[in-house]
Amino acid sequence: MNAEIVGVGTELLLGQIANTNAQRISDTLAGIGVDVYYHTVVGDNLTRMAPAISQALSRADAVVITGGLGPTPDDITREGVALALGRRLERSPELVARVTAIFAAMGRDMPEANLQQADLPEGAVPIEPEGTAPGFMLDSKQGIVFALPGVPWEMAAMLHKTVVPELRMRAGDAATISRQVLVLGLGESLTHSKIADLVERQANPTIAYLAGMGQVRIRISAKAATEAAALSLIEPVEAEVRARLGASALPGNHATVAPALAELLRGSGATVGTAESLTGGLIGVELTALPGSSDYFAGALVCYSNDAKHAVARVPSEILDGPGAISEECAAALAEGAREVLGTTLGLSATGVAGPATQEGHPAGTIFVGAATAAATEVRALRGYGDRTNVRGFAATYAMDLGLRLLHAR
Repeated sequence: MNAEIVGVGTELLLGQIANTNAQRISDTLAGIGVDVYYHTVVGDNLTRMAPAISQALSRADAVVITGGLGPTPDDITREGVALALGRRLERSPELVARVTAIFAAMGRDMPEANLQQADLPEGAVPIEPEGTAPGFMLDSKQGIVFALPGVPWEMAAMLHKTVVPELRMRAGDAATISRQVLVLGLGESLTHSKIADLVERQANPTIAYLAGMGQVRIRISAKAATEAAALSLIEPVEAEVRARLGASALPGNHATVAPALAELLRGSGATVGTAESLTGGLIGVELTALPGSSDYFAGALVCYSNDAKHAVARVPSEILDGPGAISEECAAALAEGAREVLGTTLGLSATGVAGPATQEGHPAGTIFVGAATAAATEVRALRGYGDRTNVRGFAATYAMDLGLRLLHAR
């Protein structure tokens, strides 16, 4: 079974918001064995929306539409689906009562415009809303259509409650499983050269790359009747990939370094703290974004100025006045200071120049990251490229990688 995802909203075409819904839906459908071959984005224009939906139905078994279900005049997904399928709109008494009840529960008068949220294409079945925007499901001879709201949390809840069970029933028991191998320090071309023959003869499992922020993510995916069968296809391929990439491949099934480090910290009972200049707390943000981070994360010392580096992270004045804040010595002192001040097993640090201007004679993209335990301190000098966001993200990634490797070596 295959599906197409149609994102509705002029704001998507203007780049005002990212289409994160499409990524989430694709990932979810892949997990139940439904292939997604196309992502389509169309603005709030009925003459373009209806043909886009018709085209999607002509090449997919199922179409999942997000957005355009609100109460404003530019929310026209209901009309677009009706026009594409040659149906008329009908007002659902059930949805009128539901939308009215939502406003009553909030103690607010319902604007007349909200009644359009109770309109459905003929033959459609409502999908219970999480907010005020009901979705709908419409089974037709052209294919099945799901219309979900564009608000990500509302969409996600309705996706899992309604779309997934319906498509799983139609697709059967096929399962698609993916595992990820995260590679740091090799780059995409060198990574590919080491496993090129595996990629060239791929069938099931498939092997794909995603490069970015100083890392390469290798995704190995297999489809089989059951999850266990799919995993048995992946395991020998993953083992061969890891054998060829050696220490550059991080352990575990992770898309980024932070969960890999968190897994090691939690499993070993270790703790971590950071002293961050260049990254401004980004390492701490990435680690604390993970559930259960209080088990291992003690805190972050954000030391942007030299005075703060000395007063908060205990960087010696001789280092700040000598090699300077942008140096291997400062990165080492920051990591050691983080560990000592916060009382942790591991201290991580990052200092450097995010750009665009030079600083202390160092060009933009100069990075020094550090990691310290009671037994050893290590520093790595790096060069990041791109804008400030890329440089800072690169530094955070490699600081955590350095800490991961130092802990493994204990």
